[in-house]
Amino acid sequence: MKTIQMMLFAIATALLGSGCFINIDDDDSFSIGCLNADGPFVSQSLVIDDFSGIKNETSAEVFIRQGDEQEVIVEGKEDAIDELELDVNNGIWEIEFDRCVRDLDNMEIFITLPVLRQVYSSGSGDIMGENLFLAEDIDFQLSGSGDVRIETEADDIDVKISGSGDLIIDGLCDEAVYRLSGSGDVQAFGMQSRTADINISGSGGTEVNVAEFLKVRISGSGDVRFIGSPEIDVNITGSGDLIDEN
Repeated sequence: MKTIQMMLFAIATALLGSGCFINIDDDDSFSIGCLNADGPFVSQSLVIDDFSGIKNETSAEVFIRQGDEQEVIVEGKEDAIDELELDVNNGIWEIEFDRCVRDLDNMEIFITLPVLRQVYSSGSGDIMGENLFLAEDIDFQLSGSGDVRIETEADDIDVKISGSGDLIIDGLCDEAVYRLSGSGDVQAFGMQSRTADINISGSGGTEVNVAEFLKVRISGSGDVRFIGSPEIDVNITGSGDLIDEN
């Protein structure tokens, strides 16, 4: 243990000499530039430019609802909230911190927005819809471990899952496109679509409710389960199956 502590001290001394910030914890671990959040728990309103998409890159839980005016309220440790990025890029608020932040302890972000076009998740925090979203097209991309749960009535939805997070979606749409290359699943028995186009190259599975036309391509191990009576175009080269759940 003393040897480890001496090594850490030597590294810390070298980094401090170069102007870097370093934090050494009581458990002998260390992190460069990280904030160990320990401020008071507060509820704070954030002023952010208008956005129609979100990308959660953190472990914070995000709650979204459709409303007439945009509003963002964050509940959590004050010093952690102060580190949140507020920039909007191409209409998307990328929820991330200015620097590494540890010990968030149940930070929750409540978002109201008039229009929703993109829902991206690359962190471990979940994104949950709190009411029905009326939309034209919505793009979902899940590359982390966080789940997304939402209800929408949309023209088209486009879903890409490359991580382990699941999409649980209900509502109505005309066309649905699903591309699964990770281990995350799509649970969409409650999402009635006219057509669905599914491509699975990973281990994640898909449950869909399709009325007219279902296209399935499986090169991975994930299964496609469907309800409805669609015309079917299927090509399976992997170990996954197409399963009729009617």
